[in-house]
Amino acid sequence: SLFYCLCPIADSLSLTAQSFVPSISEKEPSLEKANAMKKVFMSFMKAGAFFGAAMMAAVGAIPLLSGFFTSDPAVISLVNSVVPLLLVFFATHGFVCGTEGLLLGQKDLGFLGKMYAAFFAAVPFLMLRVKRAALSGSKSVGLTSVWNVFIGYQVFRCAAWLVRSAILQKRTDAEAKLSQDLTSP
Repeated sequence: SLFYCLCPIADSLSLTAQSFVPSISEKEPSLEKANAMKKVFMSFMKAGAFFGAAMMAAVGAIPLLSGFFTSDPAVISLVNSVVPLLLVFFATHGFVCGTEGLLLGQKDLGFLGKMYAAFFAAVPFLMLRVKRAALSGSKSVGLTSVWNVFIGYQVFRCAAWLVRSAILQKRTDAEAKLSQDLTSP
């Protein structure tokens, strides 16, 4: 599916951050380290925005291309109905992958582990609620209901990773200031 073709594009941001960030984050506290981490964060946010825009452009083409894959109007309508949700997903995906890579590169494994443990319980719980509503015959449940749960998960991850990145940057800045104060005469 197009979804699985596009996801690895932004996933490369996470892998890149995991490769390059440790060499900066493992340095002793200093103003140079704090500034370098800010610069790296901003670079990954710019790359995340660029990758997100590219993936959104590809998703935006789905209504134009769906007729090439099926001639069934019901299938085309169903596929096109989730395009707005896919746009939201891919608008955030570059930021999610970039910041997740930064967090992994800084070895913030405790935070990520706790968050994913919570997601491991919350997302299936919500998906099972959608399934239960569908099995009970609810007409308001459909493909967009499943995608709405997934979008909630993605937007929450995006916000949580961005906030956590800001917290770690403040911590790095505070360590740099303390280090500078200790070395100043």
